[in-house]
Amino acid sequence: MSAATELIALEGAFLVERALRAGVELVQVACVGARESWVRGLLGDCGGMPPEIKVLPERELAAIAGYPFHRGVLALARRPAETTLAALAERFQPEAVNGLAGETPARATLLAVPELRDPENLGSVFRSAAALGCDALLLGPGGPDPLSRRVLRVGMGASLAFPWARLGRPSELEIFGRLGFTSAACVLDPEALDLRRYSRPPRLILAMGDEASGLSAGWMNACEDRLTLPMRGGTDSLNVAVAAALFAFSLNC
Repeated sequence: MSAATELIALEGAFLVERALRAGVELVQVACVGARESWVRGLLGDCGGMPPEIKVLPERELAAIAGYPFHRGVLALARRPAETTLAALAERFQPEAVNGLAGETPARATLLAVPELRDPENLGSVFRSAAALGCDALLLGPGGPDPLSRRVLRVGMGASLAFPWARLGRPSELEIFGRLGFTSAACVLDPEALDLRRYSRPPRLILAMGDEASGLSAGWMNACEDRLTLPMRGGTDSLNVAVAAALFAFSLNC
């Protein structure tokens, strides 16, 4: 069960189910004996070419996974095509949302993490963005693969279904600016506006850096607004995934 570059790995029954719901094509499934009937029942209704099923002892699954593995199911799936930035932006054309060109843009929130480097943080950001009312995630030109094993595992498979695309450079935020979005840099700056006093625009991009270096000047300067989250107890920063969840909840819920 060796993965090629066009394949992604799914660890556990939940990720396999979520991949199927997202329309991802499974290529091969390995499971322990106790999970065989569940796997066959699940795949019996998926249509198309059925994936190969292997029933293995748990120790062999652990050897394949590379660590003590107790989730009972592993799978390989074909990597879904990556959405382009233009295709993602098309979803937010006012007429596509409202049916009438020129109408006031519908409310929408995008979360941009163009310089995030840690895969576990990215998985958590995906999970929070999906759960807390964001509409899409904007990534940078580098950073972790959103469909890597660790991102999928930590994010509970959110990146399989939640919309995302890559920004190449800060100026590309203007693509969304032309669609009525205001960009707000989330920063550690006493002169930035307190999140609690921010009157959010209908269409908003929240841009965040990482906890090591924050948001670089190029991305910060591409944003119209600057927001900060006041903190106490001598704490000078939060994990970026925690901060993303707080900003998303405060402005969406």
